[in-house]
Amino acid sequence: MTRDRDDGESAEGQFTRFFERHYDDVRRYALRRLGPDHADDVASETFGVAWRRFDHLPKDQPLPWLYGVARNVVRARSRSGGRRAEVSLPFGEASALVPAEPDTTRRVEERDEALRALGRLSDKDRELVMLLAWEGLELAEAARVLGCTTATARVRLFRARRRIEGLLDQPPAPTHSPTALRVPVEEA
Repeated sequence: MTRDRDDGESAEGQFTRFFERHYDDVRRYALRRLGPDHADDVASETFGVAWRRFDHLPKDQPLPWLYGVARNVVRARSRSGGRRAEVSLPFGEASALVPAEPDTTRRVEERDEALRALGRLSDKDRELVMLLAWEGLELAEAARVLGCTTATARVRLFRARRRIEGLLDQPPAPTHSPTALRVPVEEA
């Protein structure tokens, strides 16, 4: 890819601009799914694929395409047997990946409740909601990332919203901690 383009700019120059424009978005995508230890690697692999296919990727809206590649990289890392434990991040721990901001106790409780509800969705539905809410994609773009039609994504989103609403209406399940001791209170 060293040939010059019609506008006189080299492919390397165009790719460098492309990389600088989209790297942070792809890294944040990976960070939210695998954590800080693997985000740079996923972003690097994603842009390696983008470099090899640069002449064929959609120039008008490349971000959904990049997210689709990053999603495949994340899934491949999660599937690989020897690295499964290394890259697997239980979704319940994903709250640590949400950007820190000054929170009141209620906001923290609401965020934790929402993350628990999101964690109880199917993988496909959770990914759709995350693409829309966290990555800021439009429904058609998210559908492209997931490899489905916009109509299918719309139905999934409708069902996911209903499930989330139902889960948020339920009182939280009691947690049983082996380290929590119940101390009897003696009455005088």
